[in-house]
Amino acid sequence: MKKLTLLLASMVLFGIGSASTPLYSQQHHADISMQLHHMHAIINHAVEMAAEGSNLVMLGEMQMAPGTDDLAVEHGKGAIREAKALLKRIIESKAMAELHKQGQGESREMVYTHKLAEAANAYIDLLAEMYSVK
Repeated sequence: MKKLTLLLASMVLFGIGSASTPLYSQQHHADISMQLHHMHAIINHAVEMAAEGSNLVMLGEMQMAPGTDDLAVEHGKGAIREAKALLKRIIESKAMAELHKQGQGESREMVYTHKLAEAANAYIDLLAEMYSVK
């Protein structure tokens, strides 16, 4: 009976011990994926800010609402500038640097994140150029 108990106890211990690394690895990957997912949400928000800013500039330049048009143009250009700054902040953030430091720089998700940021940056640059936003 003692041998059976010892055998079962060792199986449980070895089972937990051998499973702990994969579980940690899966959790670690999930944490990284969640960080990148949040970065993607911020990149998306920057694109939305720039698009809405562009809309405000366009409407303001139509001069259809005297007294409000100048505010729309000013705020719209500000939204485009802020979108550009937000995108830069997330790409140059401590969180991004830490992921690269951990060796995640070549992962499929990280490569995608940088491609997404580059595309968003190109879009925001085009809007800024269209409205001479500096």
